[in-house]
Amino acid sequence: MKNILPAKKQDTLQDCLICEEKKDLGIHLLNYFICVECEHDIVKSDTSDQSYTYYLGRLRKVKQALLPISENNNI
Repeated sequence: MKNILPAKKQDTLQDCLICEEKKDLGIHLLNYFICVECEHDIVKSDTSDQSYTYYLGRLRKVKQALLPISENNNI
């Protein structure tokens, strides 16, 4: 993973959407930050893993940011 850049090239740590720990390396998905470790865990998780359900729940925040409130209630 050579192309991972420090989050927003700033000196402060950011809270990861998944693990909620403060980290400095990761990706931004809309206004959310996902650390490198969690990104790796999400990508390698299998849909039958219990952790997969946890990741879906945490990532729901991103979906909610994309859809208007009225649409979120119907999904």
